[in-house]
Amino acid sequence: MRDLPMDIDADVVIEVGRLLDDAEDLATLPVHELVKRIRTILQTRLSDQAIEELVVDMATKRGLPMVFDKPAA
Repeated sequence: MRDLPMDIDADVVIEVGRLLDDAEDLATLPVHELVKRIRTILQTRLSDQAIEELVVDMATKRGLPMVFDKPAA
């Protein structure tokens, strides 16, 4: 696993893990949608990019397929 930044939010790590557990039966994991869900559940100083990197890292370790399409604006 990659080194985590010093300002990592443990609550975000736990929530990502929980959401990934729930998503294991999905055909593909919508990364941007997951970041948006985390933003609605938790308040954190982490950037969307930092959360996205954490999601990708954790999903990769679990062997989950991912999709990176950004939702239409």
